[in-house]
Amino acid sequence: MKEDIYIIGAGGHGQVVADALMTSGLILKGFLDDDLNLKEVSGIPVIGPIKLAKELEGKFIVAIGDNRARKKIVEMLNLPDKRYFTVIHPSAIIGRGVKIGVGTMIIGGVVINTKTKIGKHVIVNTSSSLDHHNIVGDFVHIAPGTHTGGEVRIEEGSFLGIGTSVLPRINIGKWTKIGAGAVVIKDIPPYSTSVGIPAKIIRREENENTII
Repeated sequence: MKEDIYIIGAGGHGQVVADALMTSGLILKGFLDDDLNLKEVSGIPVIGPIKLAKELEGKFIVAIGDNRARKKIVEMLNLPDKRYFTVIHPSAIIGRGVKIGVGTMIIGGVVINTKTKIGKHVIVNTSSSLDHHNIVGDFVHIAPGTHTGGEVRIEEGSFLGIGTSVLPRINIGKWTKIGAGAVVIKDIPPYSTSVGIPAKIIRREENENTII
């Protein structure tokens, strides 16, 4: 018997994830969202607030684009890993030896090459690519059209904006932000914001809670 699947977050990214699920032939039971005015989105029912997940059976996907918000929801719900569903769009190309954590969302057109390891509750968004032997931490968001070379390490909570390019063997520290279109040619320290070609640091913070 197949388990019910619920998406947490009925916004734009939640709808993208719903499309990936249904394209895979899976049936979505409904959305959970704290906007109580929502009753349905794209013909899919919104059945209640996020905290309702604690009472429901089935599996969940936290489809919130903001990394900190996604982490806070996972921590608030405090569900075991087995209660989260991993989404892989059927058009994605996944290499041999790739490992993908629970709750992660691999959207259409993504390419992930051999031996790459992806953590929990990660978003690898539309038409991005991760080359061989990458390591991607929990709660990372790889925005559409981003490309990384081989042996790149991206630590927890980092966000790589649309069209980012990362050279091979680069380390990107935790809870960093990389601006859209940036080209990362050297290591990026944690809790920083970088933009441009090549990417340059424009802001440093003390921890993830002070990041704007």
